[in-house]
Amino acid sequence: MDRSDNIKQVDDETFTLTIPEDREFRILQLTDLHLGFSFLSRNKDRLAMEAVRKIIKTARPDLIVLTGDSIFPFLPRSGTRNNRMQARKLMAFLDGFEIPYTLVFGNHDCEIGAACGKEELAALYQTGKYCIFTGGRKDLTGVGNFLIELVNDSGKVLLPLVMLDSNMYGEGGWFYSGFDRIHEDQVDWCMARLDELKQDNPDIKAMAFFHMPPREFKEAYEKMKLGDQSVQYCHGSIAEKDEYFGISRLEGTFFDRAVENGVIKWMFCGHDHMNTLSLVYRGIRMTYGMSIDYLGYKNIQNSYIQRGGTLITRNADGSVDIRMVPLGPVVSTRVRGAAETEHKS
Repeated sequence: MDRSDNIKQVDDETFTLTIPEDREFRILQLTDLHLGFSFLSRNKDRLAMEAVRKIIKTARPDLIVLTGDSIFPFLPRSGTRNNRMQARKLMAFLDGFEIPYTLVFGNHDCEIGAACGKEELAALYQTGKYCIFTGGRKDLTGVGNFLIELVNDSGKVLLPLVMLDSNMYGEGGWFYSGFDRIHEDQVDWCMARLDELKQDNPDIKAMAFFHMPPREFKEAYEKMKLGDQSVQYCHGSIAEKDEYFGISRLEGTFFDRAVENGVIKWMFCGHDHMNTLSLVYRGIRMTYGMSIDYLGYKNIQNSYIQRGGTLITRNADGSVDIRMVPLGPVVSTRVRGAAETEHKS
């Protein structure tokens, strides 16, 4: 865990990070790095790491959040199943920036047949010099459900960051069984924690970070394409083949409960490497982070509109700005129901 004085671990599921109130605080979301760290992936790993270095230099973040699939122990692509080794190399790479970072698990970090499971990876990540991470409560579904509370010098919570494990695959336990989702016990835990924060500050607003998008992201996109003015387009596009969303077939209540609870105003995910859409639906801004991936999707290196990071800025007045930090000169914003233009960075 990060050893700096402004980061404290309160308990097994809570950290506080003291930030200055008189200036902006910059959070950089990076997603789907898909680092293999093996002989087979060496060249693509180099490209991915160079991309991360460039984005960090451009964004100048105070905190880095990785939203899943940071490592890729998939033998046919990476040449190794040793995610233990991959996690150590990932930490060494990130610790080199001397910037606090945190992460959630995706569906590939502990691929079927990988050397170790989430519990062991969680223990490893807790040893990172600049890593803020905990496995969270043992009685909850998933590993790595926790809060990072951004606080001022007097300990007042300014912005809670909710980290959630959106799990891996559904019934059957592997890719062909479809994707999983945030489970009901995780939702109960999350809303209870947010209710506690509301007791101290009824106007508190939070961000949630996880890997796989909620079903409502696709629902909102389809409404927007039909011209529904209740959906507000912010940036980005859906560039997956056939406008694909990697959502679960299983029912989940996380989004509806978040709307009802009223504290979470921003959600950030990854998972679908070509999607960069950000929109507001039912009072919550949902944002696909720009991906890094050079290894996961076949021939993805030939595409450029999706690659980069997402900069989330909390301003001194408490307002929040979100913008893409693309590696290339152009980011597609071509979606029906919204501006059909090209945004030059």
